[in-house]
Amino acid sequence: MIIAFFDFDGTITKKDSFIDFIIFTEGKKKVWIGIIVNFISIIGYYLSINSGQFLKEKLLTYFYKDLDQDRFSELGIQYSKSPLNETIRPKALKRIEWHKEQGHQVVVVSASISQWLEPWCKRLEIDCIATEIEFKNNKLTGKLKGNNCIGPEKVSRINEKYNLKTSDYIYAYGNSRGDKEILKIANEKFYRYF
Repeated sequence: MIIAFFDFDGTITKKDSFIDFIIFTEGKKKVWIGIIVNFISIIGYYLSINSGQFLKEKLLTYFYKDLDQDRFSELGIQYSKSPLNETIRPKALKRIEWHKEQGHQVVVVSASISQWLEPWCKRLEIDCIATEIEFKNNKLTGKLKGNNCIGPEKVSRINEKYNLKTSDYIYAYGNSRGDKEILKIANEKFYRYF
């Protein structure tokens, strides 16, 4: 088996899908208010004081806490169809198609939320490993279910789903420090390739 692992945000896309999704669902005005309200947490993230998981949970709580699970999933599907496609790098899409034509297993491994990444991957007929969010009584809690799928967590999640010992060759594509672990497990690495 030959397998190709792709990061999503910044590798396949031109921008971060999490913020883009919030803009899509809430509008720019509400997003700016949310940025002001959560400014200290955002600055803490950029100064490496807060983790990406901490910030993601802060923003999920602020914008979506107690939102119905079906409604959030519906928004994710809507976003995956049009706005998300506008952010996709054509060269990345071509490379995915090339791997598929070669008969390679293609897997997107991302910190993006599964509610929009899974529908997008399903349409391309490729596998998906994404960050999961927590729901209780069909309501969004604002917390992640498990860890944010970034850095070492990407490799951990890959190993849960795939037996890499059976892989003849591994490709990996990434664009940031959160991808260095998946690049390390690859025979052929592509950093900021697109």
